[in-house]
Amino acid sequence: MGTGEAGAYPCNAGITAKWFPDHERGKMTAIFDSGSRFGTAFTMPLVVWIIATYSWHVAFIICGSLGVIWTLVWFWYYNDPDKQKYVNEEELKYIRNGQKRVHTIAAVQPMKWYELFRYRNVIAICIGFFTLNYSIYFFVTWFPMYLVQERGLSFATMGWMAMLPPLTGILSEWFGGWLLDYTYKQTKSLDIARKTNLVGGMVLATTIAFAGLSSSNTILMVLLCISYAGLSFAGSAIWCLPGDIAPQNMTSVLGGMQNCIANFGGILGPIVTGFIISSTGSFIPALGVSGALCVVGALMYLFVLKDIKPIEA
Repeated sequence: MGTGEAGAYPCNAGITAKWFPDHERGKMTAIFDSGSRFGTAFTMPLVVWIIATYSWHVAFIICGSLGVIWTLVWFWYYNDPDKQKYVNEEELKYIRNGQKRVHTIAAVQPMKWYELFRYRNVIAICIGFFTLNYSIYFFVTWFPMYLVQERGLSFATMGWMAMLPPLTGILSEWFGGWLLDYTYKQTKSLDIARKTNLVGGMVLATTIAFAGLSSSNTILMVLLCISYAGLSFAGSAIWCLPGDIAPQNMTSVLGGMQNCIANFGGILGPIVTGFIISSTGSFIPALGVSGALCVVGALMYLFVLKDIKPIEA
């Protein structure tokens, strides 16, 4: 799964850069990124029902089959704008006139992938995304167990409760995508448009640190929903950044690098969380670490990320 899924987001970043004018990139990025929120939200109760009604084997078969079906449809349908038979001249002109630079596929790239690490903006987006992924993987891995073991919810109730943060994240991300494009139209500044979402979202996400302090499950869910909403709000801008700053023909390459570093956060998050829980017997310190890393991410996007513009080789 890790190998198969790894290419999806970097390719999405490159496809969005090719297919949409600059002033629509925020909304489109929010839409494709929100797909993962839909998956997280509706998988929880659906898989619980499938396991209870049939078996866990059936849950694996259904989830795997969906990926195969989607791949076949995409392989048949997708092409670049200038090669897609369903695109007319007017639409192609609208796309190209709205782009400061035309994103194409070329055999020649201006530099090697590892040379991108010389640039501070590349370091900033990789570390910032690392901190976001560390926090969001709590919801993917430990969150269901937390609700059952620490909060005493039943298996069925957990499935429905676990839907709430991702559903909140979907709405937050759509709003974030709209705000990205609106701010860019008003200010003509990528720095203001992107950092509003990035910094604001990561600051909101710090509420995860306080969630475990409350004995009320209602307050717990409110704080976790706010945190997930903040992470999603920032996420709408994160996947715009490869298209904003990558050299010509390297949007997907930079997206892959950003995603690779971020997924180290996804690897470490569950491990460190498990170690803290086993050492302290409590989820509270683990949630505090996630909140602290959200602060680091906000500072990274605010102070280290500078002059959001394409890198000139």
